[in-house]
Amino acid sequence: MQPKPELFASDYGAWFQDPLIVAAYPARPPYPPDVIDVLVSLVPGESRAVLDVGCGTGDIARRLAPRVARVDAIDASEAMLAAGRVAEGGDAANLNWMHSRVEDAPLDAAAYGLITAGESLHWLEWHAVMPRFARTLVPDGVLAIVDRAWDRPPPLHARLLPIFKRYSQAGTWQNVNLIDELHRRQLFEVLGRQQCGPQAWQPTMDEYIAARHSQRSFSRTHMGESRAQAFDAELRSAIEDACASGEIERNGDRLRLSVGATVTWGRPRG
Repeated sequence: MQPKPELFASDYGAWFQDPLIVAAYPARPPYPPDVIDVLVSLVPGESRAVLDVGCGTGDIARRLAPRVARVDAIDASEAMLAAGRVAEGGDAANLNWMHSRVEDAPLDAAAYGLITAGESLHWLEWHAVMPRFARTLVPDGVLAIVDRAWDRPPPLHARLLPIFKRYSQAGTWQNVNLIDELHRRQLFEVLGRQQCGPQAWQPTMDEYIAARHSQRSFSRTHMGESRAQAFDAELRSAIEDACASGEIERNGDRLRLSVGATVTWGRPRG
């Protein structure tokens, strides 16, 4: 069995139980509204149940719940689930929070019309979960993988990338594509892809930096206090320079940024 790229090492998924990452998570930008529209359109009429894997605080699950029959939202981090339960929409009657590793969760065969994975599948054990997904989907159900980009506009990403590479807590910095990796291992057959957004996102500087610390690569706990402070200072300086040069705009104390996403759907294979 071919090992996963180091950047996607499953051990990193456990970092999302870190209280500091959980506390920073609400600073992330929301998925664009058309992401939810695309996901709803993928649910077949005869089975309106959805499984959201690696749900975190339920950024997708809570918004899907009003539009489908049932959402089972599963995550290995109880702290993430606790935050999701008290967030807007987290108490929906048809939203079932499940504390478990996806690899071990009790999943019924042919139970779901759609499985969603929002920025989570890369942490899972692919050869374990993809066959499980194939068995738990109805015959015309699909797995939808959602990837979110919030480095926009592009000049900002180019300016910040060297900082990200210097401070990343990952063992190595790799340019790898999740969909390509799954396809190459014959674990996923792509059926369609939809670009969503961009949607305006106007965080304060502090909110933007907090959002970065919600990512595994920039966990405050794993960086340590002095390194985290240096990372914050470099981000602030680079963003201030981007504002001064006109690469990005401000609205009062809020940065005028945008967030986009890609939904890729298809059939998981075992």
